[in-house]
Amino acid sequence: MTIATFSQHQPGGAVCRPERWRRVAVGLFCLVPLFFSGCLGGHFGGLKHSSEVAQTFETFQIYEGCRYYYLNQENNPYAVVALHNRYTLTGKMWIEFDPRSEKLEKIVDLVEGFPVNYSIPYGSYLQDRQGNTIGYWYSSLQMVGVRVDNEKNTVFIRTETPWLWDDLDSKFRDLRRPVIIASSQAPGCQKKDWSNDVAR
Repeated sequence: MTIATFSQHQPGGAVCRPERWRRVAVGLFCLVPLFFSGCLGGHFGGLKHSSEVAQTFETFQIYEGCRYYYLNQENNPYAVVALHNRYTLTGKMWIEFDPRSEKLEKIVDLVEGFPVNYSIPYGSYLQDRQGNTIGYWYSSLQMVGVRVDNEKNTVFIRTETPWLWDDLDSKFRDLRRPVIIASSQAPGCQKKDWSNDVAR
């Protein structure tokens, strides 16, 4: 296929060449991802999966020197994170709580017993871009990204948004997570049934 290119002459002798401006626009558009990756790439971290981290949460052991957060509501949590004290987890969906209270057992049991869309809860080290561990993660959610600002000591975690799926009026309602109770129990641990507390 041959594409014809036309030059449009404007008053005063100026020449407008649409193909030239189109190439410039495409070139600038291609540079945008490179610009942002250079500016923001230094802040992004990730997860390193670990069965030991999962076991630590599932046996309700506490990571000393960490602040604990759960995602969403106490009776309907989707994730629990233990973050080193120097960092603060930002985002209105994350709620800090005292891990030495009964909440830790309740939240971990609900995250484990009510996985998202038939997923399996997993544990991971939460790391910055240099691979340094800054916390610990336990959830069945897929993490979309984590941004670590070592200057401001803040962490922003972006995940799936299953609270939209749980809304019966949402277009995502067919992806609701099943209401089940996990039958597996960690050795030596007695699990309570929190099913009556789960937000419907």
